[in-house]
Amino acid sequence: MSEEWEDEGARRSALFGWPLLLALLGCLALILGAAFAPTLLPRLDFWTMVLAGAGAGLALWLLVLLAGSRTRQWLVVMGALIALPVTGALAGLGAGRIHVARASIDARTFAEVDIAADGKPSVPGAAADRGSASAAYLAAIREDEADLRAYADAMGKFNLGVLSSPYLLQQSPQILADCASISGLETVTRDQSRRARDRRSRAAEAVDRSGLPADAKPGARAIVTAGDEEAMLANRIEIIRASRAQCELLARRSWHNAAGYFGFANGGDRARFGETTKRLLAAAGEAERLQRAAGDQRIKGREQVREVLMR
Repeated sequence: MSEEWEDEGARRSALFGWPLLLALLGCLALILGAAFAPTLLPRLDFWTMVLAGAGAGLALWLLVLLAGSRTRQWLVVMGALIALPVTGALAGLGAGRIHVARASIDARTFAEVDIAADGKPSVPGAAADRGSASAAYLAAIREDEADLRAYADAMGKFNLGVLSSPYLLQQSPQILADCASISGLETVTRDQSRRARDRRSRAAEAVDRSGLPADAKPGARAIVTAGDEEAMLANRIEIIRASRAQCELLARRSWHNAAGYFGFANGGDRARFGETTKRLLAAAGEAERLQRAAGDQRIKGREQVREVLMR
């Protein structure tokens, strides 16, 4: 008989321990959820996070109620009714604060973006680990830089710089044999322009989807979308076409080296050379203006983000 009482006591002790164990495990699950939720879930507003945490705690309490009703551990059940929702609410609050902290770190990239005199942006390589928006913008900048190098290499193969100096052209006249090939640069610049538009679109979408503070998103978006891509494409094409026109004119060999300048015995050729030169100078000036405008837009966006982070 005593053995039966001992077995029954052990059984009841084990059962009595389940409600408390479930309550403790529930609290642990809520705390772990607060740690991982900011990584797995999008940012929600303050009260939604708190209520969601409390709701999760209440759902876990139902398991405690189920186990406690079998063993009649009502004290544990009632205690868990308070502890689990409160722990869940605090976990939601903690997750929200983690979201805010991470969003501030992500936004800091746009507050710290460096704008060069020519309007080009740069951010530290560590931006890749600051958040989704920062990583997307860093990737876009690197792709822009790669395209700029590729374009410079393509231009360098034609050695277009010799078209501005009679001395250099006399030393390297090869370009004059195939001026039409210069138009091939249009394909390069159109492809790069299309990729640039895609990059800006992806970076803007990353900003919109990110957990950046709502007030900081317009400034960050202004930074990642800076620049009139259509105007820049038209400007590059004008430079390419004016360069070809100048090459074809010089290929007629009606010029001579006049003390470091192109001289023409033919008045018509001299006038046409003046026109192509003006086109190139105007296009170069327009390129600088477009770069400055893009830089100004980035600076304005940067100041907007800084203002938000200083509040």
